[in-house]
Amino acid sequence: MIGVARDPARLESVRAELSGLGEYHGICADLASDTAAETIRKGVASIFDGLDVIVNNAGVMLSHEPELTAEPEGKLEETLAINLLAPFRITRALLSLLELGTEPRVINVSSGAGTFSGMLEPKIASYRLSKWSLNGLTMLQAKEWAGKISVLAFDPGWVRTDLGGPKAPGVPEDSAAGLLKTILLPSSVTGQFVKDGEILPF
Repeated sequence: MIGVARDPARLESVRAELSGLGEYHGICADLASDTAAETIRKGVASIFDGLDVIVNNAGVMLSHEPELTAEPEGKLEETLAINLLAPFRITRALLSLLELGTEPRVINVSSGAGTFSGMLEPKIASYRLSKWSLNGLTMLQAKEWAGKISVLAFDPGWVRTDLGGPKAPGVPEDSAAGLLKTILLPSSVTGQFVKDGEILPF
């Protein structure tokens, strides 16, 4: 297992927490950087000959303004850099390793905020747009790699994290259980939006 984060201290904390579950490696990279994908590729290739699963989990919500035009200048670009471009660049960089994996799968962590119905709701416009775009990326990747690599968009729910905030009804353990169900779906399932192991409409 490999984890990626920009904070070395958090990587070390995760390593200590997962030490009893098997082999774990951490790679330090800032996903907003243009060089992050290559840093990750080199790090992964130095450890494993192939990859079975990539979970693109990093995400930011940088504005809660009521409309997109009310958001501070640059927030949309910052949001897209992490929520859309980073998953695209990382997956592209790791494609050759995925092709060597067993029933390889890419999971793009999305959100109900980026579904068709979610786009009609107010606030967090940049976040909604980034997840809508990530869902589109999921569909395009699934089409391009059909029969070779499964690609799914995963909704972890509203969870009490740094992004979700303290009022969220769910806990990270709920999302982890849903993610495991998504990973274990048949490899033929691709290009879908999944929550708690169930396929939902985009």
